[in-house]
Amino acid sequence: MSSAIKLERGLMKKITIVGAGAFGSSLSIYAHSIGHKVKVWAFEKELPSLVREKGENEIYLPGIKISPEIEWTNDPDEAVSDADIVVVVCPSAYVRSTTKLIAQKISKNALIVSAAKGIENGTLALMSQVLEDTLADHHNRLTFISGPSFARDLATGLPTDLACAGFDINVAREVQDVFHSPSLRIYSNDDVIGTELGGALKNVIAVACGVADGLNLGASARASLMTRGLAEITRLGVAMGAKPLSFSGLAGVGDLILTCTGDLSRNRTLGKRLAAGEKAADIIASQKSVAEGYVTVKPAVELAEKHGVDMPISRAVYRVCYENQEIIKEIKSLMSRDSKDEFAGI
Repeated sequence: MSSAIKLERGLMKKITIVGAGAFGSSLSIYAHSIGHKVKVWAFEKELPSLVREKGENEIYLPGIKISPEIEWTNDPDEAVSDADIVVVVCPSAYVRSTTKLIAQKISKNALIVSAAKGIENGTLALMSQVLEDTLADHHNRLTFISGPSFARDLATGLPTDLACAGFDINVAREVQDVFHSPSLRIYSNDDVIGTELGGALKNVIAVACGVADGLNLGASARASLMTRGLAEITRLGVAMGAKPLSFSGLAGVGDLILTCTGDLSRNRTLGKRLAAGEKAADIIASQKSVAEGYVTVKPAVELAEKHGVDMPISRAVYRVCYENQEIIKEIKSLMSRDSKDEFAGI
């Protein structure tokens, strides 16, 4: 992809990626490919030297070339102090501690983009609420991206679409202009809650779909789980102030389809391993990358209880993951529920 494509739309930006996992690495590759100056702050001490030596992030994104022009560092001050845009791509469990660490080092005029998907355990805060706490001085410049986007697709230039939400839609449009290109289309909106909840909760439903696929329950069962999963995501979203239409968009049904059906989905893979008889805690302990559905399902169920929202699929995933309930028992429970009107509660 030629950098001239991007530079026709605007000036080169200094972009810092906070977090060097698969998606953070892919964003760095993409942003550099469209003409921006990119730094990556890696938490793992060995990663910067490893990337420079190997020319790739062989831990999280093996086989994808990373330009030597992308600067990798372990120093947060060096990484963010001169950035025009700071993109937070660390696991949701670490967003609070990470952004609190860099808060005073970020330029007051920098735009903040969160690509973290999840709900904080304990506080039940969305990532937007976490950033409102830790980056209070940047409230009007906070934005949140979500949508159907596997890291490898983005890194290799395959066609991808994302939603970008902001408290101020004009700020979301600024981010849209910076990252938009013929290979990545960005759609702006002002529904932060809907965009975040769609991106977080689809991971939980993907675990359920992985279980169904692992048990060979058929394509019909998977489609039903996705559809009813979307219904319960929407119920919670509306109860929390989201716009119902958001869940028919990229951060809702778009991301849900990808994560529930794609072979690269860590959450679907988690479900398939659960179906094979492994325990969730053992699976999570064996992985370097995070399956956010496992982390998110606990606060999701607690949020549902707080708002009086029925989320039976999420509750079943929680019981399997955290209470070691038998999968077949949970399936029978779901299928034996009382009949109801399809759109009740939405």
